[in-house]
Amino acid sequence: MPLTTIYVAPPFGSPDKPIPAVSTVELARLFGRSAALAGVSLRVETGRAVALLGPNGAGKTTLLRILSTAIRPSFGTAEVDGLDVGRQADAVRRRIAYLSHANGLYDDLTALENLRFAARLLDVPAAEVDSRLRAALADVGLTPVGDQRVAGFSAGMRKRLALGRLLLSPHSLVLLDEPHAALDEDGMALVDDLIRRWHDAGITVLVASHAAERLAPLLDGRIRLDGGLVTAIEGDGVTLNDTPAPAARAIPAGATTP
Repeated sequence: MPLTTIYVAPPFGSPDKPIPAVSTVELARLFGRSAALAGVSLRVETGRAVALLGPNGAGKTTLLRILSTAIRPSFGTAEVDGLDVGRQADAVRRRIAYLSHANGLYDDLTALENLRFAARLLDVPAAEVDSRLRAALADVGLTPVGDQRVAGFSAGMRKRLALGRLLLSPHSLVLLDEPHAALDEDGMALVDDLIRRWHDAGITVLVASHAAERLAPLLDGRIRLDGGLVTAIEGDGVTLNDTPAPAARAIPAGATTP
C-alpha cells in the first residue's frame, strides 16, 4: 500500500468556466539560430494524463522546460492554470512538480538530507516534515539507504529519490521527462503507479517519453511533436488551441533568426 499522501493544489476557475491546466499559443523557442519549438498551440484540460511523443530533438523537453519556468519562450505564450509562465513564474512554480533529466540532487548530502532541503524550499510545514520525508523515502523504496550519501547512488536510485521529492508538496501539474529511464522493472512500475495515483487525484500529468506502449493504459491523450511542431493529437482532453495571440509570432521549423 502507498504510504505517501498525494497532495493536490486547489483548482483554479469554476465548474462553469474551467481553466485549462496547460495552454500555449504559437509557442516558440530559439536556441541560437535554430527553433526547438516552432509555434506550438495546445490546450490540455485539468486532470488529464498526457504523453508527449516524438523522436529526439522533437521539442518535448523544451516544452516541459518552458512550462516549468526553467527557460522562457522566445515568442508566443504559455500558461499553467491560467498563470503566465514568464510574468507569473513564482506562482507557476508553486503549482508544478517537475522531474527533469538533471535530477537536482546534492551528492554530498544523504537521501534524507536532500529531501529535507527540498521540503524547506517547498515550505512544507515544520510539524509535518519528518513524517513526509520518511513516507516519501518508503514510497520510492529508499528507506534502507536514507542515511547514505547520494554520491554513492546508482542512476536508478537517484531517479527514485528525485521521484520522492515530487511527493512532498501540493501541486496541480506534474511534468515528467523520460521518467522510466535508468530504472529497472520495479522502478518503472513505481513510475506507472505514481502516474496512476496523480491521475486518480485529479492532478494533470504531462510526460515526455519514448515508452509509448508502456504508457498507453495510463493515458487520456497523446501529443506527437516533430521538428518543434505538433504533428498529431489523440485522445481526450487535448486539443489545438485557437485562442488568438496578437503578440505571438510563429517560427517555421528549422528557421533562422533575422
